[in-house]
Amino acid sequence: MDTETLIKPQQNVKRSYFIVFDESGKIRKINSTPITKLNDKTLTQIESTNPVCKKLIKGETSIKKYGIIWDILNEKWDIDLRRTKLVLELKHNKLLPFVYGTDITTTEMFVNIFYNDNVAVVQVNKDKIKRIKNLSDITEISTHETELLDIYITRKNDPDYLITVLKLDPLTLFRTGLQKIELDITEHVDWQNISMYTKPVFSNYGWNLLDSMAEVPIITNTVLQKSNNKDKNNININVVDNTLYLNSKLTKAQEYYFDGQAVLRVVVCDHTPDNLVGAFEVPVKLLLDNEVSTTTINFKWPKQPLLLYKNNYLTVSTGETNE
Repeated sequence: MDTETLIKPQQNVKRSYFIVFDESGKIRKINSTPITKLNDKTLTQIESTNPVCKKLIKGETSIKKYGIIWDILNEKWDIDLRRTKLVLELKHNKLLPFVYGTDITTTEMFVNIFYNDNVAVVQVNKDKIKRIKNLSDITEISTHETELLDIYITRKNDPDYLITVLKLDPLTLFRTGLQKIELDITEHVDWQNISMYTKPVFSNYGWNLLDSMAEVPIITNTVLQKSNNKDKNNININVVDNTLYLNSKLTKAQEYYFDGQAVLRVVVCDHTPDNLVGAFEVPVKLLLDNEVSTTTINFKWPKQPLLLYKNNYLTVSTGETNE
């Protein structure tokens, strides 16, 4: 009897590597074994079988050339060469409408119209666009048409009745994340009955209508609030013992207030700027949650607090508020 021996070819088992990266997609560490605990909540760990990880661990190639991208096919984060050029091009030739009142986080581009100030603020969601376009960052923009992102304000549901055009500069828009535009409109506009359209570079567009930006016309705001009228302020700060209670009425729609900054830094003085007593920082993400947060301060809160901070839009009050 013949004995047949079947020999299965050895399977090529891919080795796993573990990559830790921050919220910007910057790679912090690559290991051959997982890190069991990440103390920093802004860090994320993923598993990858990309063989370039071995070269990076051995120092055979520069980590500066690589970043974290979204793998569209496998629907997961992975490591790849850093691509940072955003190509702006049309998907088709039909104008797309902006959706009124939609959640700003679901859009690639969002417009706030401040009708009392005659101002429009256009924001781009760079994180969402990076994921869609499979980019590790946006440092370069390529387009063959300078007016590709322009926004057309028309009579409601009537794209043929043009009221005005918001002219956008792609370089400014993607460098800072927003562009402020003075509305050049001479005729009366019923803002409750307008529509917005744009060429289809992205898929999701939204807009909102607000009365005023509540802008403070100086770069460094010195705010000493004794009034408890909470309706006139974006943020209220009250301190009990060494616990600071911060009540923010800001939402995601006011993210442009911070011009891309991750934290708001506040210097606390006693009555005058000459009497510095301490300082604290608040993450912008926390301020946009529209709720009360607490933090511990390591200095004595003065009886007549004077708060110094850099921002063109915020108004802050101190002390208890009347509900």
